[in-house]
Amino acid sequence: MTTSVLKKAILPIALCVPLVMPAHAQLTGAADPDSLATELENTPTETTAVADPWEGFNRKMFSVNNSLDRALFVPAAKAYRAVTHKKQRKGIRNFLANLRTPVILVNDILQGEFGRAGNTASRFVVNSTIGFGGMGDPAERMGIAQHSEDFGQTLAVWGVKPGPYLVLPFFGPSTLRDGMGAGVDIAIDPAIWIRTDPAKYFRYTRAGTSLLSAREPLIEPLADIEADSLDYYASIRSFYLQSRKREISNGRTNFDDLPDIGDFEEFDELE
Repeated sequence: MTTSVLKKAILPIALCVPLVMPAHAQLTGAADPDSLATELENTPTETTAVADPWEGFNRKMFSVNNSLDRALFVPAAKAYRAVTHKKQRKGIRNFLANLRTPVILVNDILQGEFGRAGNTASRFVVNSTIGFGGMGDPAERMGIAQHSEDFGQTLAVWGVKPGPYLVLPFFGPSTLRDGMGAGVDIAIDPAIWIRTDPAKYFRYTRAGTSLLSAREPLIEPLADIEADSLDYYASIRSFYLQSRKREISNGRTNFDDLPDIGDFEEFDELE
């Protein structure tokens, strides 16, 4: 396989990772795949009233994505699990999460969450140094908890409504707001702007590793949900929207104590 063919094969995956991480195969939005797996097991999957005017299209795309997942990503994730130790996989997830710190930091600041921004910066410094480049997570043991932010969440804090639910080809579940936000997250990732061959190969390697690292912890939880659900599509849709709601509110059940971002305080769609 020539270099040009290899690039063409890997490039779509590299572009998809910022959208599908950290929950590949129909899910996005959790900071840690292990935590996401736990959420999947504990979150009720009953169908709730949602804005899904494009359900026909969404179900078709969901089926395509699910077929691709079964044929490609589940076998690859199982192979990845077979050749790595649990501690190694955890270290890789820590490393990948550390690489995403600049994007999280920018969104912390844009949301007016300066305390969380300080935690994000502290985590990066601690884990990049005494954490062996991010493979370890001494910051967590020091009480500096990990969290995830993206521009879709930032838009929500600014008052932008989510719009209709949308399943994107390959990318998985989203909304109009989250899809646009993901594009901004790609643009503010420093690795995207380094135009050297080593940087390109780094992006490709990170893309493939991120996909495997994200999918591996979800092998059993997603399989169980599919087996137990009367409507797998509706279950994943419900989980995605509930997960995004929790992330946007930073775990709060009351939105009143969110930071004041001027006049952008429209959380009607999130309640």
